[in-house]
Amino acid sequence: MKLNVGTVRSDYDGFDSIARIAEQSRDLRFGPAELDFSNCSFFEANMAAPLYVVVARLRDELNDVSVINLKPALDAILRKNHFLTKFQKNVLIDTNQTTVPFKTFKLQAGEQFYEYLESYMHGKGIPAMSEGLAKRFRQSLFEIFQNAAIHSKSESGIFTCGQYFPQMHCLDFTIADAGIGIRENVRQYTGNAKMSSRAAIKWALTEGNTTKTGNQPGGLGLKLLKDFIRMNKGKLQIVSRFGYYEFSTTGENCMKLNHDFPGTCVNIEINTQDTSNYYLKSELSSNDIF
Repeated sequence: MKLNVGTVRSDYDGFDSIARIAEQSRDLRFGPAELDFSNCSFFEANMAAPLYVVVARLRDELNDVSVINLKPALDAILRKNHFLTKFQKNVLIDTNQTTVPFKTFKLQAGEQFYEYLESYMHGKGIPAMSEGLAKRFRQSLFEIFQNAAIHSKSESGIFTCGQYFPQMHCLDFTIADAGIGIRENVRQYTGNAKMSSRAAIKWALTEGNTTKTGNQPGGLGLKLLKDFIRMNKGKLQIVSRFGYYEFSTTGENCMKLNHDFPGTCVNIEINTQDTSNYYLKSELSSNDIF
């Protein structure tokens, strides 16, 4: 089966395009699956994480997945960010240091994920942060990872990737899993078997709502990140099944995708034109954020 990968950016159309590929290949078993990039004029490299959700599910069904017709520039960036190592292609050295490498983590690999953040989330245009806030920022990303590890039930693990786009003045960092999705988690917890993907995302984002049990972390780990993104004029996106949520300077919106994305993806986009210095209020006098 040949699967057409069109132009993919970190936006509604980009995520819907990946969800379309997932739907088209949903019933494929024991066969060849070619990701055909011949019609792809641009692919934002951080979107390798949600794309690999599709690849992982295909490989779980014993399909032989390959990539074909990559244009030279895209081939180079996907070698630099290590994505193409999953297709037996060699890594290229990222001399410009714009990539946060594509990586797969086992659900229990929280410590390795935190080390990954500490290794690769420095520089790349991130606004100046105090030591305390930088630590809290990484902890918030770590909490997203933890919640995916606990609630997704993803047998394939968790996939992360990031890309700094100097000319577009942004840094995107993406965490994706091939799990059961937010909708199924919230349906099981609330007993509402008809809850839509959009309603489930909204429920999960409502303060005080959580499907956690015992000492497990609750929520989506996004409060501090949303506070930062609001001031930074960045963007937050959450995609799960038919739900697409976006928080940015233009407001907060939750829409229905045309296609079913088989898992959950969180993307944080940082505005790298921001010249502000960020810190925690507790580092001055209060005990709140920034």
